[in-house]
Amino acid sequence: DAEAALRWEAKLPDGSGDSATASGVTTSGEVSSVLSAYESEGDLARYCEYYSSLSSFVESSLDAHKHELGCLLYPVFIHMYLQLVYNKHEKEAQKFFGRFCVEQEDWHQEDLRTLSTVKTREQMAVNDLMDNFRSSKFVLRMSRDSYQSLRRYLKQNEHRELLSILQDHLFIDVFDGVPRNREQVQATSGAMMGEARRDANKVKVLYGLPKEPDINVPLDDDEEGGEGEDKPKKKKQKKDLLLNKNKKA
Repeated sequence: DAEAALRWEAKLPDGSGDSATASGVTTSGEVSSVLSAYESEGDLARYCEYYSSLSSFVESSLDAHKHELGCLLYPVFIHMYLQLVYNKHEKEAQKFFGRFCVEQEDWHQEDLRTLSTVKTREQMAVNDLMDNFRSSKFVLRMSRDSYQSLRRYLKQNEHRELLSILQDHLFIDVFDGVPRNREQVQATSGAMMGEARRDANKVKVLYGLPKEPDINVPLDDDEEGGEGEDKPKKKKQKKDLLLNKNKKA
């Protein structure tokens, strides 16, 4: 399991108790609880260094893995920026955003313009764009070979903050098979929260009109007889008094 493996490498708790967004309806207290996931005591001033390192790793990867690994850059950029904002590193956040925003794909630019208006913790709590980040993780699919390459990079560099972001805010759907090329990756990219999960369309769908239920209403014998004389009334079985007497004798 990709999520469990990343959490184990980051030495983080399993997060099974997180339930702030389970109901789909968030109160102000739940919003504060969810946003507190961005709280960090790490060296946030090194986020530019961490992101540059990740970007260089992607660019230097084999062509077979580069396009799948490149899908990491946008969600990591988003959540690093939000983490800087939440922890009141406003100047570092603006520097980070201005430096790496231009490196993101064209289809993300509209969402990034909206995100650029979020500059304080208070704005994070009321911005409509944050509803998506609060309710679900960013989904990306990755072949097992590409995923193993990512794990080796994380193990060698030991960037705990990066590991935490991957664990808390991304869902990496690992599959067995050949890594996807650029065209295949782009065909499923561009959504705000990444790709669709493989189990997203597995709900059984029934077509046509629903079957009419069989309604069995028991009818009383007397009512059947009152409706007509086509059906004779059922005669009650008379007790054989003679037989009973003989038995007594």
